[in-house]
Amino acid sequence: MDTTPSSQLFAGEFRHSIDEKNRITIPSRWRHDGAGEFIILPEATHQFLVVMSPEEFSRMSSAAESHSAVSARDRRVFLRHLHSRAQHGAADRQGRLVLPEELCKNVGLKGEVALVGGRGRFEIWNLQRWKRANEEETATYQHVANVIGL
Repeated sequence: MDTTPSSQLFAGEFRHSIDEKNRITIPSRWRHDGAGEFIILPEATHQFLVVMSPEEFSRMSSAAESHSAVSARDRRVFLRHLHSRAQHGAADRQGRLVLPEELCKNVGLKGEVALVGGRGRFEIWNLQRWKRANEEETATYQHVANVIGL
C-alpha cells in the first residue's frame, strides 16, 4: 500500500447545508493552494461520500493495483467499480463544490450535512447518520487512542 503522505490534510468536523443546486461550501481551512478539482465517490456501503484530490485518488488506485493480498481478478473488479463510481467535481471561487444529484440521493444528503476530515480526503455525511456512526465508533477510537498512548 502506498504510504506517501497526501499534500493536503483535511482535519476537523464541520456542518454545512447543501443548497438547492446541490452545492456544498468546502471549509476555508480545507481550501489549499486554490485546489478546486476533486474526485467524488460513494463509500463502498453507500453511507457517505468520499471527496479527494485527483492525486489522492491516483494514489489509492495505485495502492490497489500493487497490493499483494488482492488477487488479479479482485483487483480488476475493484478498479472497474472504483473508476466507474468516481465522478469529477470542481469548486468555484467561493469554495462551493457541486455534488452529483444521484450520489446525494443514494447516500441521503439533503439540507444540513457533516463534513468530516480524513487525512488526504474528507467525507460528507447525512447528519443523522453521522451522529449515529460517531456514537457507535467512539469506543473503538478510545481503545486505539489508549493502545497508541494518545
